[in-house]
Amino acid sequence: MAIEDVFPEQTVPDQNNFLPGGRQFKAPDHAILDGKVFIERKSRNAADNSRVYYKLQEIAKNQGKPFYAVGQFNMGRIIETLPNPEDASRKLTDFILGQMMKSIRNAKHKFEEHAKYVDSDGQLRILIISDNTEMRSSTAADEYFVGRKMGGLELEQDETGMIDAVILVKNPEFVLDQPNSYWYKCLVKRRVASSDHKTIKSIASALHTRISCYGPYFPHIQKVRRGRYRPLIT
Repeated sequence: MAIEDVFPEQTVPDQNNFLPGGRQFKAPDHAILDGKVFIERKSRNAADNSRVYYKLQEIAKNQGKPFYAVGQFNMGRIIETLPNPEDASRKLTDFILGQMMKSIRNAKHKFEEHAKYVDSDGQLRILIISDNTEMRSSTAADEYFVGRKMGGLELEQDETGMIDAVILVKNPEFVLDQPNSYWYKCLVKRRVASSDHKTIKSIASALHTRISCYGPYFPHIQKVRRGRYRPLIT
C-alpha cells in the first residue's frame, strides 16, 4: 500500500512476465521511477510464530525439559528455565535468522531470473522484509546478520547477489527499545554508486514517512528508539 501511494506510477513486473507457451519467468513485485528501481517484498507472518514456537519446543525437549503453552507466552522466560539457556537462545536465534536468509535467497534468485529476460543494466534492486509477527525482540541481530550477508564484513561473504539494498520493517509494537534496535532500517551496499545511494535513501525515507502513518503502527512509533529509521552503509 505504501509503495503504491508514494509511487502511483509504479508497475508490476510479475504481471508482465509471460514467455511463449504460457510460461512465466520470475519477476519482482514493483518497478518504480520509470523502471529505474525494482522492489521485491517478503514478509514474516503469523505462521512464523508457530514455527518458532515448535522450534523452541524441540530445543526444550532435547534439553530434557519439554513444555506446552497456550495463547501468548514469553519465550525469553521459557528459555531462562532451560538447563542450558545460552545454547537454547543461540539455536533459536540461528533458526529465526535462517528463515530470513531463505527470504533473501528467494529474492536474489528472482532478481537473477528477471535479469535474464529483461534488459535491466543500471537498475537498482531493493528487497523489503517486513516482520508482521507478534514476537517481541530487538532488531540489532537482524541488522548485523543481513549486513554481514551483504558483504559488510568481507566482500567475499556477500550472499545477496544483485540486491543493492535491504529495508527491514518490524511492527513497532513488538520492537524492544535497546541499542541498535529500530523498527525501520535501510542497509545499502557500500559499493553502490554515491548517486544511487541518494536514490535508495530517498525511497527509504519516503516509504518510512508513509508507513509511519499506518494506523496500527502510529501509536507505538514514538515509544521505539528515536522513532526514526536507521540508514546504514554495509
